[in-house]
Amino acid sequence: MLRARYVSCRDAQGGVADESYCAQLLRPPESSACFSPCGQWRSWEWSPCSVTCGFGRATRQVVCSNYHHQVDESFCDQDERPSTEQECTGAPCPSVYRQRPNDQPYSPHDPASHPGHSSWNVPSADNQWRTGPWGGCSSTCAGGFQRRVVVCQDAEGRSTSHCDQRVKPAESKNCDSGPCPLWNYGVWGECTQTCGGGRRTRQVVCQRPNGQRLNDHNCDILDKPPDVEQCNLDLCPGSASWHRRPWKPCSVSCGRGTKEREIACVYPNQTRIEDDHCSHLSRPRTQKACRARGCPSWKANRWSECSVPCGVGVQNREVYCRLKGTGRVREELCGSHNHPATAQPCQATECLHYTWAAGEWQDCNATCGEGMRNRKVLCVGAGLTPVQDALCDPSSCPALRQPCSGAACHYMWMTGEWSQCSTSCGVGYQQRIVSCSVMPSSLTLHPYDAQSSAQSRPHCPEPHPPGTRQCLLRDCPQAAYWKVGPWSKCSQTCGAGVMERRLECLASKGQLSKHCRPAERPESRAACRERECQLFMSCREVQMRQEVRMDGEFYLKVKSRILQVCIFCAEMQTDFPKEYVTLRSGQTDNYSEVYGYRLLNPFECPYNGSRRQDCDCRNDYSAAGYTLFHKVRLDISSLRIMTTDLQFSQTLLGRPVPFATAGDCYSAAKCPQCIPQPHNGLLVQVQ
Repeated sequence: MLRARYVSCRDAQGGVADESYCAQLLRPPESSACFSPCGQWRSWEWSPCSVTCGFGRATRQVVCSNYHHQVDESFCDQDERPSTEQECTGAPCPSVYRQRPNDQPYSPHDPASHPGHSSWNVPSADNQWRTGPWGGCSSTCAGGFQRRVVVCQDAEGRSTSHCDQRVKPAESKNCDSGPCPLWNYGVWGECTQTCGGGRRTRQVVCQRPNGQRLNDHNCDILDKPPDVEQCNLDLCPGSASWHRRPWKPCSVSCGRGTKEREIACVYPNQTRIEDDHCSHLSRPRTQKACRARGCPSWKANRWSECSVPCGVGVQNREVYCRLKGTGRVREELCGSHNHPATAQPCQATECLHYTWAAGEWQDCNATCGEGMRNRKVLCVGAGLTPVQDALCDPSSCPALRQPCSGAACHYMWMTGEWSQCSTSCGVGYQQRIVSCSVMPSSLTLHPYDAQSSAQSRPHCPEPHPPGTRQCLLRDCPQAAYWKVGPWSKCSQTCGAGVMERRLECLASKGQLSKHCRPAERPESRAACRERECQLFMSCREVQMRQEVRMDGEFYLKVKSRILQVCIFCAEMQTDFPKEYVTLRSGQTDNYSEVYGYRLLNPFECPYNGSRRQDCDCRNDYSAAGYTLFHKVRLDISSLRIMTTDLQFSQTLLGRPVPFATAGDCYSAAKCPQCIPQPHNGLLVQVQ
């Protein structure tokens, strides 16, 4: 069995507090095992010793009783049962041994001559039953029984089993202590409440039949009638109140947070009801501020010296997670969202002087209205020699673009061709593209971007041309027809894209059908172009203007034209990203090789010039190697491939071989050879 109790955290005033305030204390258990026996052991007085001299035994009666009534012994705890026997001693017994006349020895052929012959096998006057005094009655009322000790002893007071069983005295007898007391009770008193649940009482006493009043423990407590009960349980008008649950733990483990609790509108008997019944009372708050322990934060040490004595280098510093009052703790406690940088570029004294050289501004890209114009900016060294942009200070780079304006623009509505009818028969609808376009002096129409369409439409004359209209190709001769949905948005926000619409074959009742004519099936895909894409000159410009920090492929505008291959921008998380060309062909095409086999006879040309490893050769060329290329670096200003950049390469054999490099010492004869070229969309010259 289990017993339970309520355990709560209390403040100094005795009110219920949040359990977090008692976290440092040992929590008492809420439940424990228990054993409550239904009866108690009762023991009577010890009987007189079973012998008058020598060693004997004394006994007593032990019974299991419940409120003065004897019950079965299983209702009492067996481990606590008192003993019913104990040893006892009397006065020393006198000696009974007597020497035979004439000191004749005992003869085994004469059994009658044995000194104890009369007491060994047959009852005699020397073996007698002896009894102790009667014990107390086993019950204080309604009849019981008494017991006494009966033992068989010889003349010397020692226990024996040779008494006559026919004359054995009785060991127990009945006894009567008079009638048992009973519970008596009076009438119920007045209820303490007229509504909402009250209490009423009555007198309950333990009495004998003659009216004698006794203590309650003389009657069976399990049969005692109740002396208190509830009354007038009907709810009182307006008796509802707010019930407040304990506050829940703080919402944060450190710093400032909030605590919440639940409230409910209840009757006095704790029955939950609608909150409207408590509207006349002030609603308790369900949330309050709380403060937990201090939160750890990042601590950064001073920056180290620059890694290079001149030019652009790197500075490092130590960053660790610190808790005030404790010191350094685990980094996961601070989180990674606001981790300070551990490295940064540094500019020492310039090794060589490099400056930015800006060219003339180009014409405005808008023939009317607002536009942009560009200019070329190069990093140059001594003698205005162009060098890599990374050698110049990016923060002092002159602007590459600036706004410009032309003559006032004229606007007009431009409409496209009507689409196919949405249904192959019956009434459907057609769509067309309607846009507000600029009409400059050159009569070349330029549709406005989607971003500025809301501003340009007011400039176009009214009315707005319709974008949809009804159509009827013919009446439907059959029950099935094609049904199309509206066009989706363009798949690209700039440049050429695709828009789609849902196409279904339906029967006359709107159910799916397979009987539409394939020849009349409308188009479900169409080309679209929202606006022209904004292009950049380098990966650095993509990084700065679009705030891109992830490596990826972009279309770049180089020397006033768009390259036909994607440029992969690498190291975008640094201040000096690099441009690479992705090689689309397989690994067997984009490789560089220096063949290591050499003919023992260099003036022959076996196998028609083809290189074979089973030739009469030796393989000892130290410069041999085989390198696969996945991407090659491109100098964006000169459009030259930097063949020695091996960042996206894999050397499978020997030493690394630069890109677009091939060679061997296979034969000194003029054998026909085929040098593999990279398949990447660019023309590469091998020198």
